[in-house]
Amino acid sequence: MGAYITCIEKERPHVPYERAVMGIRFSDYIFGTQFHPEADAEGMSQHFQEPQKRETVIQNHGPEKLARMLEHLNDPDKIHWTNKNLIPNFLNEAYNHLGVEVAVAST
Repeated sequence: MGAYITCIEKERPHVPYERAVMGIRFSDYIFGTQFHPEADAEGMSQHFQEPQKRETVIQNHGPEKLARMLEHLNDPDKIHWTNKNLIPNFLNEAYNHLGVEVAVAST
């Protein structure tokens, strides 16, 4: 089939799990991800303001994990970077791969 792994989960020596596959490229135009590259910090912040969502995270992972998740929403190297770079770069690469010339209208 020709698919290949593009990224794996960061190393986490404090947990006894194998590193998970986070992205697979199936073809030039088809990727699969184990995360949401379309997510943005503002939307995720609103998501975690819902009492049921907050409580689910706390019950499953504890209040410290929720606090870290909320902190990460402000980290420019996390969700901001992914949202700003991953999808636009993928779309640009796919578009450029088509070899289509675009006529720019002069004003």
